[in-house]
Amino acid sequence: MEQHQHYQSLQDQAYNALRSKIIYAELKPGTRLSAIGLEKETGIGRTPIRESFVRLREQELVETRPKSGTYVSKISMERAENACFLREKLERSVLIKCCSAASPEQKHRLEQILAESESLDHSETRCFFDLDNLFHETCFVIAGRHMLWDWMKSVNTHFERYNWLRMVSQDLDWEPIRRQHRRILEAIKRGDTDAASYLAETHLHLMPEEQGPVIALHPDYFELSKDSFI
Repeated sequence: MEQHQHYQSLQDQAYNALRSKIIYAELKPGTRLSAIGLEKETGIGRTPIRESFVRLREQELVETRPKSGTYVSKISMERAENACFLREKLERSVLIKCCSAASPEQKHRLEQILAESESLDHSETRCFFDLDNLFHETCFVIAGRHMLWDWMKSVNTHFERYNWLRMVSQDLDWEPIRRQHRRILEAIKRGDTDAASYLAETHLHLMPEEQGPVIALHPDYFELSKDSFI
């Protein structure tokens, strides 16, 4: 049993490390993944690394080409748009619940996250991105829906990849995100469910507004759907 848990831990380490590198574009679309090379780089055995490829393939983060190998996939805008739609619907219920469920301590925690985010400059993109996710995750925790957040992470990967590129695109402004978060927090503090519902529906709509410039800056990263916003 202990040996199995150790193996599972190694597989999780390999999966989380590779997932992070793909999300943050450290491994670019088209990069060939070598179990041997990754074993040398991470110190994790080839078997758990290969098993992590299976999980990544299920999320379409990598693709296996016959007689060629495993490669980082392009960002599927169809999957990203569907994840955006799903998250919008879930967050509406979550933010409405936060209006009645958030304790003073939890509201203060959201304030801390937002204040830290607002203090960052453009040299701290990774921290800004992580705090953006933490703000939303904390709302799910407050609403008693952290399990949904964990599940959503498995279907949200292409949206996360798009969002990261959006963050590092120099032509795009972070301020609309900060203003939206501030308005969400104020709605939660007031217990204003109408405002929370409206903000949940509009917050993620920054995606179609900004999709064109992001794709223009990184055209080789994307697989566009026929119904894409642009």
